[in-house]
Amino acid sequence: MIQSFLIFFYTIVTGLSLGLGGLLLLIYGIWNAVNDPLMGYYMDKWKFEKWGRRIPYIVIGIVPFTIGFMFLWWVPWTDQTGIFLHGLIMLFLFDFGFTLAMTAWSALYTEMYEDEKERASVVALKDLLAFLSAMIGIILPPLLADAMGWPIVGILFGTLIPVTMLLSLMGTKERKEYQIDEPLPVFTAFKETLSNIPFLNITLTYTLIDFFTGLTLTVLPLYARFILNMDVGLVGFAAIGIALGILSSVLFWKWIYATKGPKYGLLLSIGIFTIGIWPLFLVDNFPLLVIITIIPGFGAGGMLMTEPAMSAAIDSDELKTGKRREATFMGILTFVARLSIVFSGLTLIIVQALTGFDQYATTQPPQAEIGLRALVSLVPVIGGLLALLVFKFFPLNYEKFMEQQKKLSELHEERLTKLKNL
Repeated sequence: MIQSFLIFFYTIVTGLSLGLGGLLLLIYGIWNAVNDPLMGYYMDKWKFEKWGRRIPYIVIGIVPFTIGFMFLWWVPWTDQTGIFLHGLIMLFLFDFGFTLAMTAWSALYTEMYEDEKERASVVALKDLLAFLSAMIGIILPPLLADAMGWPIVGILFGTLIPVTMLLSLMGTKERKEYQIDEPLPVFTAFKETLSNIPFLNITLTYTLIDFFTGLTLTVLPLYARFILNMDVGLVGFAAIGIALGILSSVLFWKWIYATKGPKYGLLLSIGIFTIGIWPLFLVDNFPLLVIITIIPGFGAGGMLMTEPAMSAAIDSDELKTGKRREATFMGILTFVARLSIVFSGLTLIIVQALTGFDQYATTQPPQAEIGLRALVSLVPVIGGLLALLVFKFFPLNYEKFMEQQKKLSELHEERLTKLKNL
């Protein structure tokens, strides 16, 4: 919901300029760059003896996560400065909770599942549920906001955060054998993390994916409103084609990742998305949009499954250091990936400066329409090509990956033996 409607809400509904909306994303991205790596490191280091080192952070993070989200959509100010500062403060509060909860939650996936087929099955189910919730967050908010207003929508969706997060913990169990080692010193930890070649590769790839998919979802409501002339309450339906593509791809990508490995799967999915997204530059009606976006949606289904490649990178670190440091890696991943928000903010600032986009206008000048078309087609193509080029050099092909998993299994047997002897 935030990715799809934050800029739409703050520009079209509250009246914030597109340039200030871009600046909002820019500052938010820089804040993440400082905040996330340090939080990830200390989440690996500090554990609650009784409850573990992941679940307590999830529970604590839910509170600011929920409050920040709810108040993000309630803006009592009418001047540009007030609107901007309110959005910035609520984003900071939301992200503080989001980082605590989701960094720990993501780390649990890598800890709990080691086998590639098991990881592929779990991540396919997880991403299917995430996709369904994302579609609800894309289609319903503008419809409900038309009837009851955005503040009520923020409260309704905000209440789902603690409910879904706590439900996701059912059956979750932290592995004690990962908690018996002393953590690395802070500078050593970051040095080892930043010398992990598979991790650096997937992090840069993930950042590029996050940039061009995030920018597409951010601009798509504006594209639907001003290019396709859709009613404000219906702009969420612009993502229907993508939704159909993702939904139809789940079993295919589950099989690809389980049998071909994370490198083959992610390269193929990025290629399909990149090939399929460029025709959006030419689309001028809703039915054609739905048909055209099914193909990039099919590719997006595979791009959602970045966890297997990230888990493989973390596994290689464990073989080198003898320690599990998921939260440190997730924190640095989030730090680098948040640069995509900075890039998106800069892109929106540049587009308004060059095209004269007017958030108050019912129709946009021709150059602004070209800018919106380029943002959902040509920019993602460039980002996709760069992601393909980078991930081509991911060092863990299927054979190396399987060899690594065999060594990892032996190491974990040693850990269990050590735990029993304590």
